[in-house]
Amino acid sequence: MEVNFSFLADYADNRGGKITAVGLGIDTIYARSIPIRHPLMFAVISIKFSITEVGKKTIGMRLIDQDGTNIIPPLDTSVNVTPPPAGILYRNANIALALNMVEFKNYGDYSVRWLLEGQEIASVPLRVANPPVQPTTK
Repeated sequence: MEVNFSFLADYADNRGGKITAVGLGIDTIYARSIPIRHPLMFAVISIKFSITEVGKKTIGMRLIDQDGTNIIPPLDTSVNVTPPPAGILYRNANIALALNMVEFKNYGDYSVRWLLEGQEIASVPLRVANPPVQPTTK
């Protein structure tokens, strides 16, 4: 097993065996005050399974705060990794999960943690911060 990529995006879709995404690489949400509800973002992962790793796999996603507390209920799904076609040594599993109206109660560091069979395989950092101060011009 190998993680091809993992990111947060404004939008992502997993149709036709490929990920289509817009606004990749969300790493900071700016908020003038908290709590804040972020209207929509997508957590995305692509995992490469070798020919020897076929079978049903449980994949989990956790959105946690800096103390390791889940800020949304844990999300778990399963994928059935089927044998690749003859001559191919791997199969990719792509997942795009919509995160609607997530409430962030505090400024600080958060992260999306991806699990395979209960073991962490990827982490994507996310920060909630005050907007940067704009310099004044004279």
